[in-house]
Amino acid sequence: MTIRNAVAEDRARLGELAEGLVRLHHDLDPARFLPGEGIGEGYGRWLVKESSREGAVVLVAEKDGDVVGYCYGTLEGRNYNDLLDTHGKLHDVFVAAPARRLGFARALVLGMAAALTAKGAPRVVLDTAVANEAAQRLFASLGFRRTMIEMTREAGP
Repeated sequence: MTIRNAVAEDRARLGELAEGLVRLHHDLDPARFLPGEGIGEGYGRWLVKESSREGAVVLVAEKDGDVVGYCYGTLEGRNYNDLLDTHGKLHDVFVAAPARRLGFARALVLGMAAALTAKGAPRVVLDTAVANEAAQRLFASLGFRRTMIEMTREAGP
């Protein structure tokens, strides 16, 4: 297992994985999450661009030389809307199905926490889909605690 910073050559695979992440969320709650079909190319290009930005981190996990997962996070300043002081934000973590339950997500999250801490984040926060109990168990096992619950109301009466 190798965890490393993403590079431009990872663009296509990052796009595939990111599209998988979006599709997974859409399958959990189609009314809340956008569909993932067709967004991989743009998402991959954006992640590679982010990987070179000072306040962003994009990590990939490799198994036998193949990229099987990724993690994306940013260093954020004070945010009055979310009542947060300076913090790291873990935005994405995704591992392809054949490589799940082998420790890649754990290694990616720990790597991201270390990278964001090194950039000055005194804490790392993340959001997780309420239906994604496996992810919640992973995050709790790594020391994350529940602090907020997002609630969604569809338009209508």
